[in-house]
Amino acid sequence: MSEQKKTETLSRAAGMADDFDPEKAEAFLLKHEDKEWFSDFATLLRMLTTDGYSLSPSTWAVIAGALAYVVFPLDVIPDFIPMLGWLDDAFVLGTVIATLKNEIHHFKELYEVK
Repeated sequence: MSEQKKTETLSRAAGMADDFDPEKAEAFLLKHEDKEWFSDFATLLRMLTTDGYSLSPSTWAVIAGALAYVVFPLDVIPDFIPMLGWLDDAFVLGTVIATLKNEIHHFKELYEVK
């Protein structure tokens, strides 16, 4: 990646960080916390951070691929386009959750997550 692209990407990231509104984020969490997709996403994050829980190499590959896609600024719909830029990222995350549904369910049973 060229220095110019790095500078542009960092500038966009700083702009996104400046636009982050904690109150809106909390409202979003409260609005969606009872939905299954939200529970599955939260469980997926727990799976990554729980000591003693081992993910299969294929699960790591799916998660790493999705994270790379979401983090990389150039994708199908560029992230700098307001709202639309996150649609493809949301689709990728939804696909990951659907793909890992059995493993998420197993983790919930094993660790008694609701």
